[in-house]
Amino acid sequence: MAEEEKGAPRLTGWQLVAYGQLVVPLAVIGLPVALYIPPFYAGTLGLNLGAVGLILMLARISDVVTDPLIGYLSDRTRTRFGRRRPWVLAGVPLMMASALMLFVPPEEVSNLYLLTWIAAIYLGYTLITIPYGAWGAELSGDYRERNRITGSREIFLLVGILIAISAPIAGAYWSGAPADQGVANRSTVGVLGWLTAIMLPVCALIAFSSVPEPKFHDTQSIPFIRGLRVAMKNGPFRIVLLSSICGALAGSINIGVVIFFFEHVAEIGPAGTILIFVLILSGVLGSPFWVWLGGHIGKHTAIAVAGIVSMFVFALVPVVIYMVKPAAPELVLPCLVFINIVQGLALGAAPILGPSIMADVVDLDTIKSGESRAAFLFAFLGMVRKTSEAMGVGIALPILAWVGFNAQSQENSPEALFALLAMYCLVPLVLWLISIAIIMRYPITRERQVRLRAALERRIARRTELRRMMAD
Repeated sequence: MAEEEKGAPRLTGWQLVAYGQLVVPLAVIGLPVALYIPPFYAGTLGLNLGAVGLILMLARISDVVTDPLIGYLSDRTRTRFGRRRPWVLAGVPLMMASALMLFVPPEEVSNLYLLTWIAAIYLGYTLITIPYGAWGAELSGDYRERNRITGSREIFLLVGILIAISAPIAGAYWSGAPADQGVANRSTVGVLGWLTAIMLPVCALIAFSSVPEPKFHDTQSIPFIRGLRVAMKNGPFRIVLLSSICGALAGSINIGVVIFFFEHVAEIGPAGTILIFVLILSGVLGSPFWVWLGGHIGKHTAIAVAGIVSMFVFALVPVVIYMVKPAAPELVLPCLVFINIVQGLALGAAPILGPSIMADVVDLDTIKSGESRAAFLFAFLGMVRKTSEAMGVGIALPILAWVGFNAQSQENSPEALFALLAMYCLVPLVLWLISIAIIMRYPITRERQVRLRAALERRIARRTELRRMMAD
């Protein structure tokens, strides 16, 4: 190949590291918000389970406003420090403060306390991740190089999740917390808040000092509503949106009840953290393969392959619960470890290749709209995903409460336990299958992306030459 498609520069190894490592503290706090907050606030701190689910949904819905607003403003920001870095910088102190308040709460908490700080941490997350994602999309215009950039980010994301899983275990050990407290107690989750507050400013400094923002080529600006109509007429963008809705809804339902499933259905207690650790570690090991495969068979095809493999093995969970567990309960954990290893190896495909696909979609949108607005499109996608995630946890937890599931009791009815199994496995499986069927219709191949990029660069060159002539 030519130097990455018509001379597009490759990032150095250090630049890939410096860009990707910023996601580590975001992962340290990001997954635990979904994983530990429901059992921590409902189980340990005693808030009503249905209320916790509703609060998480309401907080997520606030992103419907903040995500596109931050994306819209970031695209129009003009400073000598760039368009993206000022917004990331603004999100750092808010993220630090809200992480401490959410994960190191006072003795007595209320629904209002949870709503305030979960909304604050989501706002901080938006301030950082929307410009950060757009920054990565703009670092290269090459089909394969974009896989390297998103691959670096995903590997560091998984490393951050490993830290998020390991840190509570270490915190519980150092504090001497009793094993019967479960995995979501003050000793285990408090360390996550402190880790975020310490790591985030350091990682941001590394990224700011080492990763440049590409030169911005000024383009025309279009009104928000017209721009939204242009985006919705973008066929590949609509496919990504619909696939993301189903995938995010499935993931939210699954993650929102996973700790409950480990403790009450699989009955493996704190050993559930081993499964999460195995899942993420396998994800780290498998990520380079998906970077390679996406460049050779197409990004959307590689995502579909990973999804089919993951769903096939995940469908064995009911077999483990209803056949293996009654006959040989000691085999439940090894069986679930196997399932999580296979799922983990496929885990990195969508998070790596999905943002890379979005970078290609941004090129098409720029040609159609005449405006460079990566942050807006990433924000709009993020808004849709977060709304779906809010619906997922907002549906799953109230349903469990309605069927009589009690997170603080070890004596739940068979109906309540089946509902928990359905929320953990069966419902997500159906939604993931729909998501895969949709993404298989994605039309931008590597060859088409090369043509899109060439057309975009010609347009930029013409406008640059026109402005030069007018200036003369």
